[in-house]
Amino acid sequence: MKILVVVEDDPDVRFLIETIFSMDSRFALANVAESAEDALEAVRTDQPDIIVLDQGLAGALTGLEAAPRLKQVAPNGKIILFTAHAELKTRADENPDIDGFLLKTESAQLLPLAQALTGLSAPSS
Repeated sequence: MKILVVVEDDPDVRFLIETIFSMDSRFALANVAESAEDALEAVRTDQPDIIVLDQGLAGALTGLEAAPRLKQVAPNGKIILFTAHAELKTRADENPDIDGFLLKTESAQLLPLAQALTGLSAPSS
């Protein structure tokens, strides 16, 4: 079972992420946080395999600012920056703490990316 933590302050996007991951029973949603500060505590407790991280969050830290702190607390967790801001791709690619970058308009790729980052193959139908 792969543990998932979602860091997203928009309830509609949270619902979308939860729905996407519910399609693969090998993922279990452990926690949802609206801010990076809340996420740090959740990640410390849950030690997730995947962290889906938004850039614009409630609280003082952005997703890119939070990524090194999250990785420090959960070094084995893979972080996917899931954002609406295409201009952040280069910064995300240059950030060693970000394991994947995906635009919110590409949400159909979220589960396959998480599966690839955690070494899971797509489930058989």
